[in-house]
Formats: sequence, C-alpha cells, structure tokens
Amino acid sequence: MANIINKLSDLSLRKASHKNGSADVGVIGLGSMGGGMAFLFSEHGSRVSGFDVKQSVRDDLASKLASHSPPLSVELYPSLDAFMASFKPGQRRVIVLSLPHGETIDKVLRELAPYLDAGDVLMDGANEWWENTQRRQEWLMKEKGVHLIGLGVSGGYQAARKGPSMSPGGTKEAYALVEPLLKQWAAKDGNGSPCVTLIGPGGAGHHVKMVHNGIEQGLLGIIAEAHSLLRTQLGLSNAAISALFSRWTTDASSELRDTYLLSIGAQILRFTSGDSIHDSAGLVEDVEDKVVQDVDETEGTGYWTLREAGMRHVAVPTIAASHQMRIVSANKNQRERDVKDLQLPKAVPANLSQEEKDEFIEHLRLAVYGGTLASFVQGYGIIARASLANDWHVRLADCSRIWRAGCIIQCNAIGDLFQPFLETVAVEGHPAYENLLLVPEIAQALAKTYESLKRVVLLATETDAVAPSLSASLEWLKTAGREDLPTSFMEAEMDYFGAHNYDVKGEHRWEAKKGAHHTEFKPAE
Repeated sequence: MANIINKLSDLSLRKASHKNGSADVGVIGLGSMGGGMAFLFSEHGSRVSGFDVKQSVRDDLASKLASHSPPLSVELYPSLDAFMASFKPGQRRVIVLSLPHGETIDKVLRELAPYLDAGDVLMDGANEWWENTQRRQEWLMKEKGVHLIGLGVSGGYQAARKGPSMSPGGTKEAYALVEPLLKQWAAKDGNGSPCVTLIGPGGAGHHVKMVHNGIEQGLLGIIAEAHSLLRTQLGLSNAAISALFSRWTTDASSELRDTYLLSIGAQILRFTSGDSIHDSAGLVEDVEDKVVQDVDETEGTGYWTLREAGMRHVAVPTIAASHQMRIVSANKNQRERDVKDLQLPKAVPANLSQEEKDEFIEHLRLAVYGGTLASFVQGYGIIARASLANDWHVRLADCSRIWRAGCIIQCNAIGDLFQPFLETVAVEGHPAYENLLLVPEIAQALAKTYESLKRVVLLATETDAVAPSLSASLEWLKTAGREDLPTSFMEAEMDYFGAHNYDVKGEHRWEAKKGAHHTEFKPAE
C-alpha cells in the first residue's frame, strides 16, 4: 500500500507543470481547507507549492492530484526547507496558512520566520481571535518587514475548493499586493463581483469572520429548532420538511430566498444513508444530538463572539441562546443523567387540524425570518462597536456584499433588504451604525415577525419543545420594543445594596451613565 501511495505522490509531482524555484503561491496546511485552496489557486493559473508536516495528509492530496484532469500545477513538499526553496529567488513570497488557531500558528510562524524576507506576504486563513492576529502582524513587520493579512475564509471546505467569501484585514499596502489573486480566487455574487474586499486594518478581517460565525450559530439554532418543531410537533416527514425548506429558499418572493443553510438543510433531509447510517426515515434521525466543536475547542468563534459582545456591551441573545444550546448538547453522558434526575415531561405532538398546521407553518416561516434578522442585527452591532473602538472604519455594506456567495450565512433576500441602508444610513457617525433597529425599514421587517414568533414560542411551550433561539429572538424583540422594562426594580435593588444610584422618570436622563440619585434604604451600622 505504501508503494502505491508513493507512486501516486511521484505521479502528481511529474504531472505538475512548474519546477522547483518557480512557485507563485504557497500553502502551509493541506487538510480539507488548505488542500481545497491549493486546487483552487492552481485552477486559476497559479503555480502552487504545498507543505504539511503529516505525510498522510500529503499522500491524500497527492492521490487527488494524480486523478485530476487536466493536470494541476501543484507540488507537495515534505519539509519547510524544500517548500521555501520552491519559490523563485528574489521574488516576493505569497503564502497562505491553513492551520488550527492559536499556538499552532505561533509555532509555525516562528519556524517560518528565518526563511522570510522583507516584503513577503503571509495570509492566515484560520478562524483566529483578532488580537492574536494584530500581535503577529506587529511582530512580523517589526522583526522581518513581512506583511500578515488576517484572512477570514467562509463557505467550508467546498467553498475553499470552488471559491470562498473572504474578509481580509491588514494594511492597504499588503492588500494591494495580493488583491488581484484574492479577487480571482473569491466566490462571485449574482452580478459577477468577487466576494472579497479589504475589511480594515489590523485584526478587522478576522474579527468580521468571527462575528460571521457567531451569526452562523444563531441561524443554525433557529433552523434546527424549526426542523424539530416540524418533525416532532407537526409530525412531518423529513422529505416533506425538505420540500418546505426548499420552497422557503427558492421562492422568489420569500423573505428567506437564497438562504444557504436552508438550502443545504433541504439536501441533508433527502439523504437516507451515510457513514454508518441507513434509515429510510432520513439520515438525520440517527445523527447523535450533540455539537462538540465548541467544547472540544476545535472551534472558538462562537465563544469569542459572545466574549466580544460582552466587552462591547452589545445584546446578542439569539446568538447566545443558540451557542448555549450547543454547550448543553455536547456532553451527552451528563445530559442523560440530568434527564433521569429532572424527570421533565417529554415533547409531544401538537393537537392541530390540517388547516391549523398549515397556518402554523406560515407562522414558523416568519419566525425563522425574524430569528435570522435578529442574528444579523445583533452581529452587525458587535462589528460596529469594535470598529469604532479600534478605529478600523469597517463598512457594514462591505460585510453584507461579501456575504452574498461562497458563504455559510448567505441570505440574499436579507442582503437585499439591508444593503441600501448599510450603504447610506448605517455608516460611521450615524446612530444606526451601531443599532440597525434605528433603520425604520429593518425595524418594520422585524416587527412583522413578532406575532409569528409569539405563536411559535407558545406552541413550543405548550408541547414542551426545545426552542431557545426562537424564544430568545422573541424576548430580544419584546425587550427592545418596550418603553418600560422590569429593570426599574432591578436598579432600585442595586441602589439598596450597592449605592449604585438611579435616575428618575421625567428627568429624561436617558444616556447609559450612572444615575444622579441615591436613597439610603438602610443606613450602614
């Protein structure tokens, strides 16, 4: 078997059209994302060199290259020495890193640094905490004169292979050096425009990709809860739900038109077989109900988004509720024990006539739309606050534009709604930049979903269904739209035990500042 693999590796190198010392682009990390990008770059005319420390990863990619027709100009190297020697001497090196976030990237950069020359451009294609990116950018420029672009890459491994949405962050000088390549590689929207643009300096690109993933978690929760309600409470088959999701995302008049996650959801629900699964009711029936990527720390963007929201004082309950559901789901052993101890009622089907079911399905469609809108409004709020705090000057309209294709949170109907207001109203210096609810058209679109969210959450409560993301969206909307909140009592209690002060109604001191009044409810003795 080893001989066969070695022959495949040799074949892929012989078929490659470039020789040592002539690579245009390098890729370090050749897993599903990096390997896909190596294919993509070569198909767009670049001579690509690839390096991965794992021979099994190199062999797997070599096998795929060997069977590809026409041959691609990709060469694979077993060492960093050989990889760096594959570039033309004196030529600026352009290298994409596709590695796990955190210490792995720091380690590789330390090993790579001695080979680098001033003017080289590195692009970190990982999901990374934006402050790490800024630290590395400063270090590389100071020590080596090397540019580092924090490159958010969306769309999963399929898009990495065919063309992703990308959110680069760094200096204008660095971006100008690679802009032609990025525009070649990027997904193209319906008008043929590349889904990439310079987001801003420093860690802005990775920050926007982080929040993109936070929005993604909100949408995943909303759609999963919708599937559960349709399957368990309404008793629809997975095939019927697939058809429903397909209509929601393909109907030209639908508020959920061109929603990527609904589209792939419709596809998933048509599968009855997969790895270790054969179930005529649908593959999804036998997938364990645990999401572990946050808890096992292979994915950090959900936690980072909530951390950033807390630091920036942005309310993101839809995103937070979906993330917390993932956390609860992850440890199935613990959850099984909790089920036995709590002894709560099981979810039951709703007692609805066919006419009532049809009516509920329309309410559910609008509730999904409301939760999706909520996720975007909340996410944009984080980006805006961080941009102002870090002087990044991020244009929210650019975020919306690059999320139109090659992107997990693609939802073009919502993009069509948001785009004109992000261009003209939600810009720095305008109050709506930090709060899109100040755009009347966006507020009205959300308000239209309010009654449907109520109906859906009410049925979920009555039937003991799990719907935290939909419930959080309703409560966020309700809280944002209330002139009087229960927080008067909260503020009074805080003044009692902490002398935190309060303001008095009628004085119109509405800024988020410490109150002007204090009552000595109980003198300290």
